[in-house]
Amino acid sequence: MENLPVLIIGAGPTGLTLACELARRNISVRIIERSVEYPKGSRAKGLQPRSLEVMDDLGIANDLLEAGTTDLIFRRYNGNQLLGDVKREVFQRSDTRYLQGAILPQWKVEEVLRAKLQTLGIKVELGTELIDFSQTGEQVTAVLKTIQGQQEVNCAYMVGCDGGKSGVRKALGIKFDGETHEDERAFVGDVQVDGLTPDAWHIWLHPEVGFGFALCPFKCTDSWQVQTIALPNADGTLAEPGLETFRRLFAERTGMEGVTLKNATWASLYRVNVRMADHFRSGRVFIAGDAAHAHSIAGGLGMNTGIQDAYNLGWKLAAVLTNQADEQLLDTYEEERLPIAAWTLNISSERQKMMTDSLKNSDGGLHTIGTKDTTQLNLNYRYSSLSSNLIQEPNGLQAGDRAPDELLADGRWLFDLYRGTHFTILRFGPADGLNERLIAHPGDQVKAFDLNEQVSELFGSSANAYIIRPDGYIGLIVSRTDEAAINIYLQKFINPAV
Repeated sequence: MENLPVLIIGAGPTGLTLACELARRNISVRIIERSVEYPKGSRAKGLQPRSLEVMDDLGIANDLLEAGTTDLIFRRYNGNQLLGDVKREVFQRSDTRYLQGAILPQWKVEEVLRAKLQTLGIKVELGTELIDFSQTGEQVTAVLKTIQGQQEVNCAYMVGCDGGKSGVRKALGIKFDGETHEDERAFVGDVQVDGLTPDAWHIWLHPEVGFGFALCPFKCTDSWQVQTIALPNADGTLAEPGLETFRRLFAERTGMEGVTLKNATWASLYRVNVRMADHFRSGRVFIAGDAAHAHSIAGGLGMNTGIQDAYNLGWKLAAVLTNQADEQLLDTYEEERLPIAAWTLNISSERQKMMTDSLKNSDGGLHTIGTKDTTQLNLNYRYSSLSSNLIQEPNGLQAGDRAPDELLADGRWLFDLYRGTHFTILRFGPADGLNERLIAHPGDQVKAFDLNEQVSELFGSSANAYIIRPDGYIGLIVSRTDEAAINIYLQKFINPAV
């Protein structure tokens, strides 16, 4: 029977991000997907700025930006009458290079992540399904159904990234409380379009429906994503999503001539679900992404929140598996991510209501749906047991905040210093040999930098030292001369003897 450190169930963006996080730390992992081929549907279609920072850490942000667009405008119509173009709002700030999210289909995000994972020596196992599992205090035993037949696998940990209908979550008996909004349904799909220029997200308003129809183009493919409200027929039934339905509703709700929809490669009925698991862990099994939380697509947070779940869990699993950290570190995954999931449900529901109300007033609310918070750059773990402020900075950053980015005088960005699997120590002022005094911590685990005091304005004080966690959040703020406190904090996660 095979024994491995981690088995990942589900090869969507969450599972793939987790697999990359583990593999780049030399953790052996298997990632399985019950589908026999990779999905073709666009589904989610955007990476928020914080997720782009995660992808930057993995070294694939540029690949994703080349495949997507950050400056797509909204072109609004009232029926077949052009109302005009509206730009996506940019939330200016000085601490990131990613001011705008990228619009691109989920399948492309997965494709780029799979390519990265393959460079790390791991391939997704298609046509492989988890059919049963059990666990003890020492391991998880999983029964897999493969093309070749059944096999058993022992693993130290298992992670269910298997979507909103997660079999892993159900088998664990984890509650998934919430509601389904049966009156908020939409047809979605992918089509090719003749007669429109792919330089804008085209949105048609309708006096009775409100949000009549939308067609969003993608840079990396000639397909467009369809979105249109799904209303029941006179007998209470719904039409089947597909090209015929898309064409009929487009004609009825836009009145546009000279536009042809063709070659529907994906079609689905979307329902608004707002649900969250009450636990993200049971013993040696975790859940992440849609398996742990489901919510409205308003604000574009679903795929992004799953990616960031994986980013949080990955470094912690690796630290425990390599005996760098105590197993209790894994408890902080739920401690940190469950409140983020609750926030995500609240803000996506609020943005859904805003969009619905705006569309009822026929002013086309999609361009106003983003906020400075939906960029996810403001999310923090200030409440976490891993966040320690030994110096109080009422007007500056706090432990648990996302570490800022900025272009340095030598052409590097701060994120270039954070990038990788290590903890980062930042201090400001003249170099005084801190690196040499931290020789107990191997260089691939901790990197220390003395920076120009001008950069300290981003942090709040040049008198302090800041420890940045591997996932880019500030873990400790302490006096720059308190090397004992720095070492005590690092010893929670790093065993110099290993």
